[in-house]
Formats: sequence, structure tokens, C-alpha cells
Amino acid sequence: MILAIVTADFASATASSAARLAERRAYAGRNVLLLKQNCERKQLNQYRKEAKNIAWSRLEIKSGARPSSLSSDAMATELMHGDADFNDIVMDIPKPFYADAATALSCCDLLICHTELDTWNKEKQTKLYKCIRLARSKNKHLPVLITIDKIACMQSQKFVSQLSQHLSQIKFIYLDAANDMPRTQLYRAIYLP
Repeated sequence: MILAIVTADFASATASSAARLAERRAYAGRNVLLLKQNCERKQLNQYRKEAKNIAWSRLEIKSGARPSSLSSDAMATELMHGDADFNDIVMDIPKPFYADAATALSCCDLLICHTELDTWNKEKQTKLYKCIRLARSKNKHLPVLITIDKIACMQSQKFVSQLSQHLSQIKFIYLDAANDMPRTQLYRAIYLP
């Protein structure tokens, strides 16, 4: 399964849930490939051809694995071939609207978007819709899982209602960031439906 986890445009940058999820999946005995978008390298890449940009980090989570850097083309090849050495591929995509992220989003089997309702506004909602449309450009029925940080407020009920009206194939999960349970809840929602 190929997962794409999008955070920064909808939630503050926190410790990567993609890395924690990949580690948890590896702990369950699976070979996992973690691909992380390197947004901080954008400045270094501006004078290179798009295909030569070192825009991704690659980390195999299995015994004897070493991290490495990938160009956008190499990352696309990694996803297209669906390497048989890995049971799962987890992608951490903090900037879904960078050009190199479009390929990654269109190859995923499940899109996960983290949201923070305290900072939610129309601009973030527009970006969320745009991100989902981009991910669904090749797969119209791509399932989307949206995490919500608050469930017992009117704002969250309105948020869920609005998104449910406008989008199909969408699920919501409440994750309380105050404890370690969110990792288990997210893992169950993805891998144990």
C-alpha cells in the first residue's frame, strides 16, 4: 500500500506522523520505504533541471537499511515500479503543491490529511480541496482519511458536514495529540479497517 501523508498546509509542522507510522508498520514485520519531501532544499534546487532536483529523502525501514537522497525522477520510478522488496511505501509530503509532489500524490492508494481546527480558515479549506483534486487526478475514487484534532465542538461538526457534502470516499478520525494513542488509532484506521 502506498500512503501519502500531507500536513504542513493544513496543520502546524509537528513530529512526522509518516515516520512514526512507517516505524510502527516495520515493527509489525513489514519492509517499509519512507519517502520524505525535502522542502528545505528548494533553494538549492532552483538552478537545476526539475528531473535532477534532490527533492526527496529515501529511508528503508528494515535491517541493514541506509538513508539516501533521490531526484524527482528517481522517486517517480520508485513509485511506478512498486518495488517488490517493500510491503508498504509511506510518503511524508509537507508541501503538496510543489511540482515534484504531484507524481507522488497521484500514485498513492490512500491520502491522509492532518487538520487543526484552531487554525482552520477558508484558505486552508481551499488548499485541502485542491490537494485532494490533485491526488485524485489519476484515481477518481482515491480514499481520503482526514484527521481532526477536536471532536466535541460545533466547528468540528460543521467541518465534517461540509467536507462530506463536497467530497466522496472520505473518512474522518479524531486524534488527540496529547497522548500516544493517536499513532495506534491511525494505524488501525489504515491497516485494520
